[in-house]
Amino acid sequence: HVFSAGNDNGNDCGYGAGNQWGNITGGHKMAKNVITVANVGRIDQINSTSSRGPASDGRIKPDVSAVGTNVYSTTNPNLYTTKTGTSMSCPGVSGSLAVLYEAFKDHNNGNEPESALLKGILMNSCDDIGNKGPDFIHGYGRVNVGHAYDIIQNATYFSDSVSTGSTKSFTINVPANTYQVKVMLIWADPQASTSAAMALVNDLDLSVQIPGGNSLKPWVLNPAASSSALSSLAVRKRDSLNNIEQVTLDSATQGTYTINVNGYNIPSGNQKFYIIHSFIKDEIKIT
Repeated sequence: HVFSAGNDNGNDCGYGAGNQWGNITGGHKMAKNVITVANVGRIDQINSTSSRGPASDGRIKPDVSAVGTNVYSTTNPNLYTTKTGTSMSCPGVSGSLAVLYEAFKDHNNGNEPESALLKGILMNSCDDIGNKGPDFIHGYGRVNVGHAYDIIQNATYFSDSVSTGSTKSFTINVPANTYQVKVMLIWADPQASTSAAMALVNDLDLSVQIPGGNSLKPWVLNPAASSSALSSLAVRKRDSLNNIEQVTLDSATQGTYTINVNGYNIPSGNQKFYIIHSFIKDEIKIT
């Protein structure tokens, strides 16, 4: 499911950090397994009205950004006009996912992708805009359907499951002259109690061991209710809020990398997950 983030930036919706934060409109848009879309222009500038995160429990929202400013579209009665808003960026992402859905079937003998996998492919292929790493304004960046298609075509993803205390490991070979390595963990988290303070039920942890032995943790944002905290850069640490975690590494050394997924706390049974990885060969963005 794809939702617009809303056009309520400038309204104080009670998160506690003023009128520039925490104004995603509607509970469905804050859900952890949907895709929530911010509105950017054609040179990746955020529209001033585009609603910002975090979600009410501090999770990263919006998830992605897409062009929703000055979009030529249909209007009543049977005419065309130019429109602006997250209600334009949202259907753009929906249409992109329809194309990627068909592409996945074409490359997988007609089998359909699970929603968590397709969401992860879309998010891990985004062009990073705004603050480096994820942020509460742009999410994980502006969608790049060409890069997403490459992930599907090359099948650069894994699937497995973990229980509490267990770890699953995967290896990838990073080629020479790689500008950036991007690794994302995503899982379709089960529903939480309606009275729970946090939406996350199953807590998984991602880490990536690079040549030389160093282990990288995912990018995590500070959800504290202050403008300075919410606008600060992501840092590498354990994530205990989100069911999406990403590790990126610039100017990556050629060699074998080990991706580890640990079941930190899974109250019942096993949790299925996906790992999506991609290599960016240079710093040029495809638009």
